[in-house]
Amino acid sequence: MKSDPVTRKVTPTHWGMAGVFPGEFGLWKGDEWANHRRFVAEQGFHGGAISPDTLIDPARLKVLREVADSHGQVQSVHIHLDYKHTPTANQATLTAQIAPVLTTPVPVNCVGVVVSGGGNRFDREFPITRQLEILAASLRPLVEKCRAAGLPVAIENHGDYYLSDLVTLCAMVPGLEILLDTGNCFLIGERPDLIPDEVFPLVRATHWKDHWVRPNPEALTFDLTGATLGEGHVGLHAIYQRLLDLHPDPASIRMLIEWVPDPAKNPLDCFAASLSHLRKISDCHFPNRS
Repeated sequence: MKSDPVTRKVTPTHWGMAGVFPGEFGLWKGDEWANHRRFVAEQGFHGGAISPDTLIDPARLKVLREVADSHGQVQSVHIHLDYKHTPTANQATLTAQIAPVLTTPVPVNCVGVVVSGGGNRFDREFPITRQLEILAASLRPLVEKCRAAGLPVAIENHGDYYLSDLVTLCAMVPGLEILLDTGNCFLIGERPDLIPDEVFPLVRATHWKDHWVRPNPEALTFDLTGATLGEGHVGLHAIYQRLLDLHPDPASIRMLIEWVPDPAKNPLDCFAASLSHLRKISDCHFPNRS
């Protein structure tokens, strides 16, 4: 599938990889976690995605410092909260999670937030308005603290909320932004080609992902499989152009791929084609030249 090349010159400068790592990569012997970090660096990405507990693990902290020194790696840290808990309880959880991030010697450029506990906007026990109130009250102190330290905070559409819900939440939490997972739109019945314009100026980071999609009438759902970046049904080229056109500072966006192999292809070939997609759209920012 061919698409028109991106014509705008101002593009994101950070291109990272959050996963995945199929067996064909040969990374599952020895210290798998360390192998993944080194693979991300050696493939020319600017960094990856980690959990905050890795920053208090001496062995993993050592690996992160090594790849920062050798390949200029900068990490994104992902934390979580649950709207079924009170704002006070969530704030305590978030404070504990963010503490090592704010003091680590490892370069970190974004904090991603995921709503955990299996919750979603359709929860019958918690109407969406109540969910957003709890999330907003829980997140305000965290966002204020992180922004004071120069760290943006972005909440992910994790197959749980419409992106329009997250726009509403961002309006309730000054400084909160969006981590746009392009593949997760289909998980909740959103059309990626109809992402509202008001989403794009709020995007701080991405999980750049593509899927092939097939309706499954028997199960009343969609069947999603992985796809080479730029070749699937998500429409990444069009989304990327809208992101560049509507974002006030495209260079500041943290682009992380969350590539899922196309089951109809050899994973190594699928990955190579996906890297070619990144080279075409990144305006020479990928691969990393450090």
